[in-house]
Amino acid sequence: MKAVELRAWLRTDIAPLTVANYDDAPSMDQSNKLLVILMKDTEDLTKSDCLFIQSILQRIKYIKNTRSRVPHTKLDWENSLRNLGYDVKKKDQAKKKVKEFN
Repeated sequence: MKAVELRAWLRTDIAPLTVANYDDAPSMDQSNKLLVILMKDTEDLTKSDCLFIQSILQRIKYIKNTRSRVPHTKLDWENSLRNLGYDVKKKDQAKKKVKEFN
């Protein structure tokens, strides 16, 4: 997910509300901080920015591995990942295109 897509997602009504039921949902402050970092030039990144991105990547990996199988929390899991800039549906579409091409 690109920074522009993340910004558009965070501005929706769904982003802050539906993840409230998911225990490991990121706060909107974390999501907005990630957005600010993603919009910086490479030269402007600080060591703390890089550490924050590493922690976000670890969190994405954790959320992906511990997703709920309960139907009503599945959306919360997907939205938590979107709030961190990882769009599950976008990744699935890319895999389908590769399979169709082969």
